[in-house]
Amino acid sequence: MFSRSGVGWIYEGFFGVDVAEDAGVDVVLVTHHHPRHVAGARRAKMVVMNPIEYSMASDPARAARYARVVMRRAGAPSVENPEVQAGPFRGAVYRFTAGWVDLGDISVRVIPCGSHTWGHTCFGVEKAVFVGDLDSWIVSVDTFIRVVASLRGLRGYTAYTGGGERKPLEEFLEELERSFKRLLGRYLECVGEKTPYGIALCARGGGDPLRLSEEGLAFVKYLAENGHVKIVNTAPYVVKPA
Repeated sequence: MFSRSGVGWIYEGFFGVDVAEDAGVDVVLVTHHHPRHVAGARRAKMVVMNPIEYSMASDPARAARYARVVMRRAGAPSVENPEVQAGPFRGAVYRFTAGWVDLGDISVRVIPCGSHTWGHTCFGVEKAVFVGDLDSWIVSVDTFIRVVASLRGLRGYTAYTGGGERKPLEEFLEELERSFKRLLGRYLECVGEKTPYGIALCARGGGDPLRLSEEGLAFVKYLAENGHVKIVNTAPYVVKPA
């Protein structure tokens, strides 16, 4: 029923989720704005995506401004003109934050999952739920925790991931929670690096500077809220153990 296409999936040739540029489907659902996930959507006749994600994918100035601000706050190496990939969409773009979208005989549930990016969206189709990169970088730890809890209400679903896996949703969420606990432990071990960027680099061992900056800020705020660190500066953020 669902076939693989790039980092996404195609439903019987009718519509796709995060499909590759050459997928050739007319309707594309987009989980988030990262380049590999919008590649096929740019050529589609109809696109469904979150309004925040659409703005980040279509407005180069906004995407670059966001990257500069986040990286500066995180204490990342200074980049005057960060490289971003944003541009136009050929077809009609329907912007949804939640609810249902009818695609002919198929109804798609639009599920807010904004923890990998701010407007990250999961899509429920019959007993499948397309989770994009929910198991990757995190921009809000509190939101991540709420999203995992809310998805537990989808009983009997199969998770289709951006990494090409399909597994029972319950199993996917259990693995997600275990990996989060390990990641949280690494962040706690790295607070001596002081800045969100430095802490994230230590915890992750490498990665894209913007992704490190976003996640570093997310974990620093979470650790501060829970009494593990104290924020002593915000431009850029600097922390010390509580």
